[in-house]
Amino acid sequence: MPAPLLLKKTIALTLFIFLLIGRAHSIALIDDCVLYGQVRDSLSTQALPFASVQLFAEIHSDFTLGVLTDGHGKYIISDIEPGKYKLLVSYMGYHSSEVVIDIQNKKTRQDVFLQKKEFSLDEVEISAEKRLIETAVEKTTINVSKNTTLTGGSAVDVIQSIPSVDIDVDGKIHYRGSDRVTILLNGVKSELVKSLDQIPADQVMKVELINNPSVSHEAEGMSGIINIVLKSGSSENKNATVMLNLGYPETLGANIGYSGKKGKTSFFVNAGYNHKTKFQTKEHFRENYENPNAFNYYQYDRQDERLNNLIVNTNLGYAINKNQQLGITLIGSAKNNFADRKINYKTLNKNGSVEYSSLKDIDIYLNNFIVDGNLNYRYSFRNSGQALKANIHYSILDQLHEMDNTLFYEVTSSNPGLQHTDSKQLNKNTDYSLDYIHPLGDSTQIETGYNYNVKDLLNDFYSESYNYNTKGWMEDTSLSNIFHYVQKIQAIYINAVIKLKFLEIQAGIRAEYTNNKQDNTFKDDYFNVFPSISVSGNLNNSNLLFASYSRRINRPTIKMLNPFTDEYADLLNMHIGNPDLKPEFVNSIEIGNRFIINHASGSVSVYFRDIDQAISRIKSASNDSALIVTFMNLEQAKLLGAEVSLMYKPYAWWSINMGTDIFYTSLKGIHENNIIDKSLLGWNTSVFCKFEIPYDFDLQLSAYYRSELPSVMGTYIERYYMDLALSKKILDKKARLVFKLSDVFNTYAYGLDLDAVDDNNYRYSQSNRRKNESQYFIVSFIYNIKGKKDNKSQKKQNFYLESFDK
Repeated sequence: MPAPLLLKKTIALTLFIFLLIGRAHSIALIDDCVLYGQVRDSLSTQALPFASVQLFAEIHSDFTLGVLTDGHGKYIISDIEPGKYKLLVSYMGYHSSEVVIDIQNKKTRQDVFLQKKEFSLDEVEISAEKRLIETAVEKTTINVSKNTTLTGGSAVDVIQSIPSVDIDVDGKIHYRGSDRVTILLNGVKSELVKSLDQIPADQVMKVELINNPSVSHEAEGMSGIINIVLKSGSSENKNATVMLNLGYPETLGANIGYSGKKGKTSFFVNAGYNHKTKFQTKEHFRENYENPNAFNYYQYDRQDERLNNLIVNTNLGYAINKNQQLGITLIGSAKNNFADRKINYKTLNKNGSVEYSSLKDIDIYLNNFIVDGNLNYRYSFRNSGQALKANIHYSILDQLHEMDNTLFYEVTSSNPGLQHTDSKQLNKNTDYSLDYIHPLGDSTQIETGYNYNVKDLLNDFYSESYNYNTKGWMEDTSLSNIFHYVQKIQAIYINAVIKLKFLEIQAGIRAEYTNNKQDNTFKDDYFNVFPSISVSGNLNNSNLLFASYSRRINRPTIKMLNPFTDEYADLLNMHIGNPDLKPEFVNSIEIGNRFIINHASGSVSVYFRDIDQAISRIKSASNDSALIVTFMNLEQAKLLGAEVSLMYKPYAWWSINMGTDIFYTSLKGIHENNIIDKSLLGWNTSVFCKFEIPYDFDLQLSAYYRSELPSVMGTYIERYYMDLALSKKILDKKARLVFKLSDVFNTYAYGLDLDAVDDNNYRYSQSNRRKNESQYFIVSFIYNIKGKKDNKSQKKQNFYLESFDK
């Protein structure tokens, strides 16, 4: 049976088994006991409506049942089997409470009193042990450390595993059907997000998906924000972690981390090295079926790479006193890669016979280093919740990309063409922000702030070719170029959060002024206002409804703007930017529901985006053989979608996470001889299963499918794959062995089919296929060393560090 068909049938069978067992399990429930009570404020004894009440099995801390309190703070949990449980109660703005209960009677009452803490807008955590996915109105959190199928991978694998996220053939990240998504690292922009393969997956703690950000966030990103949060250690214990990875094809890595706290200071350091080899193949077939005088073209491209990445992540937290906290984060990364690339070109006549052929052999060297530093300060006033926050962030990327090109012609007597290119990139990103939070009573909070961001990006490309007549190298003056781009953004905002008895309302407005320069010459400036509002409220004990509106912007990147190409490796497939590209503006609306039903929880939402001046990536023919990738502003683009997320635990040893995103895209515009009027329904789905097996074994399976997707002039083919990992706790549960197999059926591949009109008004078609080496077997050893708690220090200083805003 072919592997793709086998994978599809495996996924279908898995979903069927989920439903079958879930149905059988629901029938088997025994209506034995009822737990009820009321949740109150510990000081005022006022009832707390819509608090989260969760019940967990005491032995395994597995989620069993959950509800929300009603408008009077009361709750009832039915269908409980007799036994010992942990009751976890959470409420926004209060410390969570955990109570151990032995339920044996038909009815058991348990009232809970919660202690108020500093006002916070963070989501309520509804699990005694963090689950893989946690949902809230503003964001969804994926706790990456729970997914062992990512062990030994990179942050690219982390992003790829997230529901509703896809990575296209050119490495662009798509979320909810769009590649206009802002990627942050630890809450700020960083040059590291452009080299996610340099961040080991084992250093990522969690990923936050913010679909409809409030105005306190920057207005960039149509689909929202993906925030990658790196591990920062524990502030309570002295902990050390050692991880070793070994795999086939050639893969090895090591990671070591240490964290601790002494007095008012918490600290963390983590260093990792990864080495791997991989290949990439590409196939292109161009058929000029309308032009009788044009040839057809076939190209086969293989690149073999040796990748070496080093990263060091450190942070320091210091409590100056009970009102002031200081935090410093410093991340350093280096890459040293080598690749051997060979491109075979064939020119074909209409009968398919080879007219000409050539071979291009390319040696590629890529070296870079990235430094990312962040300094933040927080002052907490005596009035609970009132705070002032200041942040300074700086990030720099220094990269050199060298290529030695040798072109062998079909006529063996001809000397090969020799070319050497250097592509230097120097990117600097500076960010200053000041935020002030002021609560008005217990139910209202006002937040305002200022942000200043500067991007200074420089691309320097140099090319030279060997002249056999002069027996020397000569600069290709028509190819060498320098492009310098500077973007400055100043922003101010004000945001209000109002908590009523049955509703929570968040509304604000953000103003941004943008100034752009290209090659030290003023290019453009614009002033824009971005409103945002969201409303949420509980329908009943198990359902929370929410609705939101926001206006956002997507500014063109330097790659979209640079009118020069910085790579001449493949002359039939080149990239050229558009310096006249304008930003796109997005009006986004979303409505949805979060729910908790017995053993299941999740969310359902519908979203719509109306996009003005939509930026689109296009491939167009410059002649009968070469394709040019560039960018344009479309006349109109619309996107309508629906997203479903489900977390289900049918048994104590089995948990399921499923996510599906369905979206309809409509694109309209004109590019050269092509009238663009495309629309297509696309969808993707992911399934993650975790099985706890006796003798401390743990099995995890993850599967992904994405349907065909529209491009401006073609269609991306469907894509699917499956990963699995088996882990075993050893050495008194202080260590763990992980056996991972990625892309089990070796189906992970990309494809794009084009049908368009060239410069001579002839139609042509082109088929592009790409396959990255994706099937790896990796064995990992992870050892944790936990030190003793500094109880004396903790009693004195924990209060100060508790509110530290990392």
